[in-house]
Amino acid sequence: MRITGGTGKGRTLKVPAGSRIRPTADKVKQALFNILGDKVQDALFLDLYCGTGGVGIEAISRGAERAFFVDDARQSLQVTRQNIEQCGFEARATIVPAKAGSFLKKAPREFDIVFLDPPYSLDQDQLLTMVAESEILKQNSVIVSEHFKKQKSPERAGRLSLYREAVYGDTVLAFYKIGLAAPGGEGGNSDVSSYPGHAGNSLQRKEIV
Repeated sequence: MRITGGTGKGRTLKVPAGSRIRPTADKVKQALFNILGDKVQDALFLDLYCGTGGVGIEAISRGAERAFFVDDARQSLQVTRQNIEQCGFEARATIVPAKAGSFLKKAPREFDIVFLDPPYSLDQDQLLTMVAESEILKQNSVIVSEHFKKQKSPERAGRLSLYREAVYGDTVLAFYKIGLAAPGGEGGNSDVSSYPGHAGNSLQRKEIV
């Protein structure tokens, strides 16, 4: 696993052998940040269920002001810390040992980008609703949920609406914003031009090859 862009491009990141950690594949990670584009610059980035920390580290490498890495698994936190240190990103990284639900209830900041990569067995709708009901979001925050292709991306979760899906193999990246109308619907926030990957009021589905 490597950093795919930015100041740390090409650096190798550790993945524990034989562990249950499922890091985001490099090609999926590169696709994610290509879609996010300039939104990452100077952003406050949340890597929830951080695993090896690869996505949050990529965000720092590509210009995020700071990334928060949240997980409740000791092995994940250990390897995340090692990867941050070997990249020299300690000054822009905050590691939080906590369950997702507990963190969402007491998070100290609002985030520009929230990346969710929970275990595939976790209910996506429930998690997205927890995020929607928390106080971690700004009005123009982008929420990205990675999940297995056979799972359906909820079109609505509380105040969040799905506006784009990108598919790579068995992996789906689902993009959400606050205040958008449901795909093909009316209402919601009309200022959609600044949403990464958004084109009009229809749901954008893209198969990445």
